[in-house]
Amino acid sequence: MAGRYGVMAARAARSARTGPAGVSRRALATVELLTGATAVAGGALLAAVPDGSLLRADPAVLPGSPFRDWRAPGVLLAGLVGGGYLLAGWWQWHDRRYARELSMAAGAGLVCFEAAEWAWLGFQPLEAVFAGVGVAVLAAAWRAPARSR
Repeated sequence: MAGRYGVMAARAARSARTGPAGVSRRALATVELLTGATAVAGGALLAAVPDGSLLRADPAVLPGSPFRDWRAPGVLLAGLVGGGYLLAGWWQWHDRRYARELSMAAGAGLVCFEAAEWAWLGFQPLEAVFAGVGVAVLAAAWRAPARSR
């Protein structure tokens, strides 16, 4: 009898990972991991060469902002957005406790980051793209079921 319940528990756990909720959780995690990796790479390039030339970031938008070059924005991008999204993606992929809430925080954080960037540096098309990613992550996490195990 105990063996039968063990098999049923294993099937339920597998279904949680591969059923519709598991697939959407993995898709959300994939978006978060890709966004995090992109932010770390972009931030590292800005910090490594703070004149912005590696990413064609125009230094002419910096006067009037709190930044004299692209180093601090690069560190903020890599650390806050990159690190936050990599953590949220890993947490979501492994279906850890509070993964849904962490993903919602990452999505809202990216929207706030892009809003601050827009306020300081003016509108850039890539800001709109990543603000959209933040909204999509926030919405997907909002609709996701709570932790499955």
